[in-house]
Amino acid sequence: MSKNKITIGILLLTMLVGMALIPSAMAFTEEQQTDLTKDAAQLKIEALETELGEEGMKKVADYLELQASLPDVVKRMPYRGLAFSATDPESQAIKMEYIDNFDVSKEEKEKYKAGLQDIWDRYPDKITKDDYAFMSELGPMIDKEAFREHTAVGVKWASSNHQDFAYYACDGSAYGNYASDTADDPDDPWFELPGYRYYNHYWDADWHVGGAPTRCDGFADTAQIWVANGLLEEAHEDFGLASHYLSDTGNPFHSAGAVDQVGNFVANLFNTNNHDLYEIYISDQWDSGYDFGDYVSSNTQAITVTDPEQAVKDNADFSSQYFDYIWDEIENNPDTFDSDIYVAYYTAQCVRNTAKCNQGLYDYIM
Repeated sequence: MSKNKITIGILLLTMLVGMALIPSAMAFTEEQQTDLTKDAAQLKIEALETELGEEGMKKVADYLELQASLPDVVKRMPYRGLAFSATDPESQAIKMEYIDNFDVSKEEKEKYKAGLQDIWDRYPDKITKDDYAFMSELGPMIDKEAFREHTAVGVKWASSNHQDFAYYACDGSAYGNYASDTADDPDDPWFELPGYRYYNHYWDADWHVGGAPTRCDGFADTAQIWVANGLLEEAHEDFGLASHYLSDTGNPFHSAGAVDQVGNFVANLFNTNNHDLYEIYISDQWDSGYDFGDYVSSNTQAITVTDPEQAVKDNADFSSQYFDYIWDEIENNPDTFDSDIYVAYYTAQCVRNTAKCNQGLYDYIM
C-alpha cells in the first residue's frame, strides 16, 4: 500500500471518529444552554420541588396522572372536588363530619353519607351522569357547613395581579404602564354588560363554556390594528385588556367548577367561598410569603401564541388540572390551607404558565 493511501485512510478514520462524536457534543452544548436559560421563575419552581422532596414530587406525579386519566363524566361532574375526596381517607372523614353537622334528621344524614360513600366507591371509572343530581344537592350543603364561619366577599384576582401580568409581559417597553393601567379594568362593574360579569371571565376546560377566549381575541385584534397604524399607546391599552381574560383562565376557579349538571354556567357556582378564599390567598402572598408575583416579574420565557382564543383555552386546560386538589384542600381546611405546600406549588405552576402565555400574547400582537 502506498504512503499516500495510508495517509488518506488515517484522515478518513479521523473524520469518521469526529463525526461520531458530534451528536454527543451537540447534545451537551444544548443541555448547557438550557441550563443557562433558566430564569429566576424556573429556579423558584425548582426550589419548591426540592422542598417537596422525592416523596412529595411522587405525590404530584400521581395526582397529575390521575387528572389526565379522568373520564369526561367525572371532569364535568358538579362539585367534582367532592368526589376527589375518594383519594384521601382524611378528606373523607372531614366530609362525613360536615354531614354530621347538617341541620337535618338522622335518617337524612345517613342517606347523604351512604350516597357520598357510594360515589367514592365508584370513583373515578364508574361515575355516571345519573350522579350529577345528587352531587348538585349535596355540594351546596357541604359548602355551607365548611364555610359556616366565612362569608363570601367576592374578591377576584387583585388589580395588582392583573397589572403585573400585563406590565411584565411588555418586556421593558416604555409603553408598559399603558398595558398595566387597563389590565384590571374588566373587573370594574361598568365594564361588562349585565349578565356577563362572570361568564366573560371564565372558560371551562371540560364543558367548553365561557366568554374569556372571545373577549381576549377581540381586544388582541384591535391592539394589532393600533400597531399597524403606529398607535402604540392604544395598542398597549388593548393588550392590557386582552391580557386580563387570558390571565383569568390561569386561575383554576376560572377554568373549572362553575357549570351545573346540564352544562350551564351558573354565577353562584363561580362566586363561591373557596373561590374567594383562594384569590385572597394569592393576593396576600403576591409580594410576600410564597411571592407569587415574583414568578411574573422574573419570567423571561414565552409560550408561542398564534391564536389568542386558543391561548386562553390552553391556559385553562393547564390550570384546570389543579382544581380538584385546591378545591378539596380549601373545603377541608379553610383556615389553614394557606400553609399547604401543594397548594403553593400548584398555584406557582399556574402563575408561571400564565406569565409565559402573556409574554406570548404580547409577542403575537406587537
